[in-house]
Amino acid sequence: MGIVVRQSLKAGLGSYIGVGIGIINQLYISTEFLSVEQLALSRLLLENCLVFSAFAHLGTPFIADKFFGLFRDDENQHRGILPFLLFLPFVGGLLFTVIYLIFTPEIKSYFLGESPMIVKYHFLVIPWTLFWIYITVLESYCRNNARIAVPGFIREVYLKLANVLLILMFGLGWLSFDLMLYLIVASYGLAIVFLIIYIKKLGKLYWRFPDTSVLTTGLFKQMLGYGSFTLLGGIGVNLMMFIDRSMIAGEKGLISTGIFIIAANIANIIEIPKKAIAQISIPLLSTALLNNDHKQIRTMNQKSALNQMIAGGVVFLLIWASIDDIFYLIPKGDTYGEGKYVVLFLALVKVFDIATGLNSEIILYSRYFRWATLFIVATAVISFSLNLWLIPIYGFIGAAVATALTTLIYSVVRMTFVWVKFDVLPFTIQSLRVVLIIAVLYAGTFIIPEYTRTIFTAMGMMVLRSFLILVLFSTAIVGFNVSEEITGLFNGLRTRFLK
Repeated sequence: MGIVVRQSLKAGLGSYIGVGIGIINQLYISTEFLSVEQLALSRLLLENCLVFSAFAHLGTPFIADKFFGLFRDDENQHRGILPFLLFLPFVGGLLFTVIYLIFTPEIKSYFLGESPMIVKYHFLVIPWTLFWIYITVLESYCRNNARIAVPGFIREVYLKLANVLLILMFGLGWLSFDLMLYLIVASYGLAIVFLIIYIKKLGKLYWRFPDTSVLTTGLFKQMLGYGSFTLLGGIGVNLMMFIDRSMIAGEKGLISTGIFIIAANIANIIEIPKKAIAQISIPLLSTALLNNDHKQIRTMNQKSALNQMIAGGVVFLLIWASIDDIFYLIPKGDTYGEGKYVVLFLALVKVFDIATGLNSEIILYSRYFRWATLFIVATAVISFSLNLWLIPIYGFIGAAVATALTTLIYSVVRMTFVWVKFDVLPFTIQSLRVVLIIAVLYAGTFIIPEYTRTIFTAMGMMVLRSFLILVLFSTAIVGFNVSEEITGLFNGLRTRFLK
């Protein structure tokens, strides 16, 4: 367990560094040095590669996570699973490339009217997708060799830092926009080289071909069947997350896409605390599900839901109370500020979503795991339909409403399923108290008098407003003993500092 703890701590540190780099990049570096169209284009190409890679890898990372234990044998070079893991996405990548080239005329036709800039660079999606496929596959191989820190650092820190540096070089006039994009794509190819070097350094770069006795038995069909099923979920998740961007670009152009992307990135900050809480809870939750311990499942779900609501609620308050100042301080804020209500719609539904607790994890790690894929695919269809309806009418606001409705439906369906199958609901009387605290504090932000915005007044008011919100929110949460965990942490810190 020692190596698992060390790797988890290192990976967690890299993840938070990456989050910091990403926020600075998206809100200040990219908005400063890239035009709205250039920012939208660069993000759209990346997000499209994420969507395409979700099916082009043919479920290989999921196969590795599920079946690696059957091959684990260092003396026999893991029985040749690495070449198999590298060959399967090669087939998928080849199929994707052929299909993408066949449909290139349709792709160009879709974007030519409103976003002609995409037509010039759309071919970059092919190498970018192929690079991303092998990054995820090699990460899964490292993960199953109990090594997650370095791959996590490459993904969360190196790739984001490379992106920032290349944008800065473009902004300083050292690179053309074309060359910057090519180098960004190349940085993903270099990440593959780093991962291979790291695996070789670990002594795990085994090139033995798989045992024919394994690949000619029922296990091979089982592996492909599992990969095919799980990749449906991967496709659904990526479509839910990114399809709206492409549809906005096709219907309303890159400026509307850029506005939506920045607003969505601001709202996405709310989800950061959820990831940490969920990762901590998964091992205990898996054990409770294995033992069919519904009481423990209920307790964990309700506590996680409450603490996620608290964390997400305070982040929502900090963002929305200062949203005008945030857009004032962002470069090109007059343009990006048009997405203010995109932030509101997405932020509110994200707070609700994380407040519903561990429903996804409960379904995924139970015997009902197939339902998770069904829900995701169905929700992706709903998302596509709503965006198809609302974007032509309302533009990026329509996309925000579509995404908010889709997320709300997805959350309620999962919550209802867990309630029916496990008799577990995430909400308690304490949840209502958190909602009331958030509502009262938000209402209090309206009594702040109007002021003339300058860089100094905007920053000063953001700091003052955030300080007051944090103090009052923390006082209310601890004073009313809303969360035992937070109250215990506060008392422990107070005892430590008063010694």
